[in-house]
Amino acid sequence: MQFLAPYLPKSVQIQNIEIISLSFNKLDGQLPTTLGNINSNGNAKLEEITLHRNNITGSLPTEIGRLTDLVMLNVGLNRMIGSIPTQLTNLTALQVFYAHGMGLEGTIPEDLGAMTALRYLNFSENNISGTLPPSVGNLGMLNDLSLFENRLSGSLPLELGNIAPLRNLRMQNNMLNGNFTEFTTLGNLRSLVTLDLYENAMVGDVPASLQNLTSLQYLYVDNQHLRPVRQRYCGQRIPNNGKYNWIIVRHDYVQMTSMVCENMHDTNFAFNSLQVSGVYPD
Repeated sequence: MQFLAPYLPKSVQIQNIEIISLSFNKLDGQLPTTLGNINSNGNAKLEEITLHRNNITGSLPTEIGRLTDLVMLNVGLNRMIGSIPTQLTNLTALQVFYAHGMGLEGTIPEDLGAMTALRYLNFSENNISGTLPPSVGNLGMLNDLSLFENRLSGSLPLELGNIAPLRNLRMQNNMLNGNFTEFTTLGNLRSLVTLDLYENAMVGDVPASLQNLTSLQYLYVDNQHLRPVRQRYCGQRIPNNGKYNWIIVRHDYVQMTSMVCENMHDTNFAFNSLQVSGVYPD
């Protein structure tokens, strides 16, 4: 079934509607640009568009940015491509924005921070590149930020530390290549429960301010950031079981970093087999 546009005369504009919920269907085709004209008479407020799990193609219409009363926009798990329109940052009442599991590319809009009502933001499993804009620090209501499985690069902006309610930060499987140690505002995120940065290309140790994260339960990072583990098991070889090898929470971190190790193995030797470490040939 194609989307609604082919069945509506161009002169028709839907008015007085508050919710559009068409998820879990077989809709295909593109989203009509006339979507931005809904309720243009001002007699009602369109607060929700949920279209996830369909077969919708094309790109996100810039005209959606006119729907400034939207509270929820869920277009995830479709087959859309293109970039995230900068016009969508006009949706300053939006609390939930899901656009995951598609083929979106381009960069995250620099003015993302204008969407100050956001509580849940999920752009995961796309092809989004570039860096996470510093304006993200203006999202003072954000609870969940999911950007995993993209091509994001650069460093974690220090402004992330301004988001006091943030509980889950998932940026695994990207191309982040900054210095993790320099993310000094990490310790401000005292509501953080999950921090997943596994499978990136960052350097440096876990920031010392991790010990301030009293709510943290899950920390997933690559071996090159696990100096506290090498410090705790000084001079020992450590099994390398991938992402779930070590989950360091606050108590463990403080305990491990308090230990003295004068002959610490490097990351390659500590976590890999003798063959992989180059000690013995295969």
